[in-house]
Amino acid sequence: MVAITFKVSPDEARKIRAAARSAHRTVSAHIRSALLPPSPTRRPRLVLRKHPVSGLPYNAAGKNLPTVSLADIKAALADFP
Repeated sequence: MVAITFKVSPDEARKIRAAARSAHRTVSAHIRSALLPPSPTRRPRLVLRKHPVSGLPYNAAGKNLPTVSLADIKAALADFP
């Protein structure tokens, strides 16, 4: 890995170390998270299957899918004619 160095005053170094300690990270990880944008997370893959009884399609992608609440469903159906 490439090392990047920069100079800070003793007060600034103390503040950076304190902020990293409060976030339970190393100083390097703290500075890296402050400077670099987070990597995009992968969206869960959509796996469509047909229900054996009703014949309706459903998403069978797995356990790591976000939970859909009743409020989400009502918001999605609010503009439905």
